[in-house]
Amino acid sequence: MLSLIVNGTRIAVVTFWVAFVLSLISVIPGPYSSYIIWLGGLVLLIHLAEYFYVKTRFAGMDLGEINFVKTMLFGFTHWLPLIIDEREDQS
Repeated sequence: MLSLIVNGTRIAVVTFWVAFVLSLISVIPGPYSSYIIWLGGLVLLIHLAEYFYVKTRFAGMDLGEINFVKTMLFGFTHWLPLIIDEREDQS
């Protein structure tokens, strides 16, 4: 079930980033473009904070590579499965 939620969220996030890029190059018209750009900036700031939080909070766990770019693009859908897999391996 978690896999379905993570994959669905990844699809939604990729769709949002495509809309963000289209807004930046003025393909999406009018007021929608500015809303998407502001929301994209906010999401980038949240993902940046999320990256630093995960790196410090789970520093002791062997999570492999919590990639900066993947965290900035996908957020929790990148690092959450890594943490769950690591906890299952420890038990």
